[in-house]
Amino acid sequence: MRTITLELLRHGPAHNQLLSPLTPYLALCENHGAVTIHVPFEHNQFLHRLSALGYKLGDESRVFQLTDTARVLGDILGAIPGLTAESGKVEDTDDNLTHLRLIISASELALLPFEVALSPNGLPGSGQHLLLQPQMPICLTREVRRVPGEQLQWPRQPRILFIAASPPDVGEIPVEAHLLTLRRLIEPWVKYYREDDKVMTRERVDEHLVFLPGASIEEIEKQCATNTFTHIHILAHGVEKRENYDTRFFLALHSAHDPYKTEYINGARLATALRPSQRPDSGGLAKPVVVTLASCDSGNVGSVAGAGASIAHALHESGIPMVVAGQFPLSFEGSVCLVDCLYDGLLWGTDPRRLLYDLRRRLYAQFQNKHDWASLIAYVSLPTDFDQQLSDVQINQALRSINAAMNHADEATRRFFEIMKTQRTSTSPPPATVVVAQPDKKENKKLLESAREKIKKATDKLKRLLSKIPEKKVRIYGLLASTAKRQAEILFSIYSSLVEEESKEQDRKGSIELLRKSRDYYWDTFLQDRANSWALVQYLSLTVVLHNLKPFSIEPNSTFPPAATKAVFDKKIHALWSMAVMLSEYDLRSPERARAVWAHSNLIELYLLSLFLSDEMPEGLFGSANGDAHKEALEYTDAFIDLAGRDSFPVYSTRRQMVRYVEWFSKIANLGNLPVLAEAIFAKFPADVEDAWM
Repeated sequence: MRTITLELLRHGPAHNQLLSPLTPYLALCENHGAVTIHVPFEHNQFLHRLSALGYKLGDESRVFQLTDTARVLGDILGAIPGLTAESGKVEDTDDNLTHLRLIISASELALLPFEVALSPNGLPGSGQHLLLQPQMPICLTREVRRVPGEQLQWPRQPRILFIAASPPDVGEIPVEAHLLTLRRLIEPWVKYYREDDKVMTRERVDEHLVFLPGASIEEIEKQCATNTFTHIHILAHGVEKRENYDTRFFLALHSAHDPYKTEYINGARLATALRPSQRPDSGGLAKPVVVTLASCDSGNVGSVAGAGASIAHALHESGIPMVVAGQFPLSFEGSVCLVDCLYDGLLWGTDPRRLLYDLRRRLYAQFQNKHDWASLIAYVSLPTDFDQQLSDVQINQALRSINAAMNHADEATRRFFEIMKTQRTSTSPPPATVVVAQPDKKENKKLLESAREKIKKATDKLKRLLSKIPEKKVRIYGLLASTAKRQAEILFSIYSSLVEEESKEQDRKGSIELLRKSRDYYWDTFLQDRANSWALVQYLSLTVVLHNLKPFSIEPNSTFPPAATKAVFDKKIHALWSMAVMLSEYDLRSPERARAVWAHSNLIELYLLSLFLSDEMPEGLFGSANGDAHKEALEYTDAFIDLAGRDSFPVYSTRRQMVRYVEWFSKIANLGNLPVLAEAIFAKFPADVEDAWM
């Protein structure tokens, strides 16, 4: 993304300076020469403009001041030659959004709503609002010099604290609309819970979203000190009050001693509460990365005579990298739109600057009777490697969404597999009471189909990332392979539990087709990075299964031939098996513990597969291990569990893979004695690991 940095400076402290046409300011834009500019306002004159923009002087006055202020601020920006020169540059990039960083420290300049400025002559879209014109899309953010962004780590696992306060004497707030919106937006990452179990539901939701209603400053401080939150959303009224000889804007929170009374909190106190010493060890200050303020005037400075600035300015100055607020009153509808647009993108790892640009245009298009679009203000300080961090976050969030969806599916397949085992061992007709289990099948089917939709959404996002982040192809191909295999498992479970013939055939074919896609993705992953032995192992596993599919079909004398599997098998599968063993044995000695752990898992599966492949293996390929594949697999299983830990994710994942051989692959393919060994390996894994990762 193209970035233009514009800094406005003057001599003296940040406070105690009024707006005046006589005051010279220094404008620095990129590496262009510094120029002196003046603001054509007297301070009181501009306060009158702000009163109109704050909906205090009637609608006619508001519309006039909005238009006139936009024109004057556009003229100020047009007087900076460096900005005009930078905007005229053409860069060879697919990203057409320009990030305009406005660095301001002077309190009186922070009063100016640069966000409403018209595009001046010489800039694209001349005469249109600078931040709305489509010729050169621009996102304007504010910044304070003293906020370092270099050490910022953009959150890979977002967790939101939603703070709401509406004391009786300040009026209502749209708390339900905000809460429902946030709850809907975190749904892709919420793991399975039983709807009738309120404790379990609360625990699952609290992993992503904590709601603090009727909030006091003490409760906010306690939450931030004892928990970790990456995003904080505050819904409360902003109130203008006098503080000593100054006029300031405060948040109206509940009193800790009497929830029916109001306590007015300024920006400095709120910043301290959001960044307390983390308890119980007081090992550092809490640091949320994003704070959104859905409150009136939270970005308004108020008086500039005394030290201090707006609430948003104070939060940013305290070290919070991104603060989004309103510099004028924000409508209820606009505040809900803010939550929906920003958090939907932030949770998926979308660039916040693009979200701000999109949000401003949405507000302008949807709410013409208000100027919420002009109210939107953002203080943002980003690290130099932000684009790289964002790529990792996008992939990670897609993966976490897939894992959450599979958590729902695993719950259903686990029930399904238990039913199948019961049916397999039963020698007598089921009792009449078994009819009660029928609703469970419907519930399982609903659970599986819901998981299927969630996985599809996350998979579509991953596929789009292939073209957006080509340098991450290896990781993305691996995730797509794993996801396709897990989708195939879901379809197989649906197929096995259905009664309708037409649906069964469709889901069975869909399951096989997804297995083929998964196999091809694993091969692409291996080709992109030949050191990825795990991808080769999974390719071998699915190749064996697909090459030996049973000609089973619900229609007599009908087959679903494994198309093109001969060509795949011709890739010298036995030589590939030997290569995978060699790569995995090298990884056993890797100084990276994770690599050594997964190497053990690979070898368990490779020796499992060797039972089936040994009949066709060239003589001497196995060596002395040919007759001891059973022993080798079980020994590697013991070593794997000891190294990885009984309750670790690798143990859970490998255990689930053994279940697939026993309960799934053996039903769709002729695998000889392979499922028997898989069941013996499965028996060695601790059963309680399932609960640890469900």
